[in-house]
Amino acid sequence: MAQLTKLDVARHQLGTALDLFIRDRDPIAVQCLACGGAELIDAIADVNKIRTFSTHMLETVPDLDIIKLRNLQRKYWNAFKHMTTRAGKPRDDAETLVAFDDTKNDAALFVGWWDYFAVTGRIPLPVQVFQLWWYALNEGKLAPGADLPTIRSVFPEIVSCSRLEQKRRLRRAVEKYRDNAEVLKDSRTEKNPLCFPATVFIAKSETEAS
Repeated sequence: MAQLTKLDVARHQLGTALDLFIRDRDPIAVQCLACGGAELIDAIADVNKIRTFSTHMLETVPDLDIIKLRNLQRKYWNAFKHMTTRAGKPRDDAETLVAFDDTKNDAALFVGWWDYFAVTGRIPLPVQVFQLWWYALNEGKLAPGADLPTIRSVFPEIVSCSRLEQKRRLRRAVEKYRDNAEVLKDSRTEKNPLCFPATVFIAKSETEAS
């Protein structure tokens, strides 16, 4: 692996978060990784003057400012990673912790990968499937002209399903389309795996040691 960059770090966090999410693993870890990656890719986009999802939200949602938006985006993440307030007093996050569940990861992942595509112009195939899944669950939030027939054909009537069934359908769709030749040859499809093996870094360390 070449020298590690901030973009690499964001990609690793987002990829591992989505890999865990698809496989129904540790939702707290998913939230922390997704929010960490999303925060970093948002900053990378801002430095490069690339329009982010946050920018879109601030422009389209009345009475929303950046402080309110960040508080919404990082509500659970902040509760997970901070023990005290900025004044050094213990935080009272009891209600926030009780309210957390896996559904709170949907938006964090969607926003992070949205901004990653804005920066790089490419996303892995499983991310594309996840985005369709998110659209299917949030039709009311889509812009006019969205390709509803395609979304509904991949995830028909998914809103009426239980959360367990919704996640099961996501996993099945990822497996179904994983080797889709048409999507894989598209220049907008990133070929790297979601979650990178440890050897990516072990090989680098061994090379440096020698």
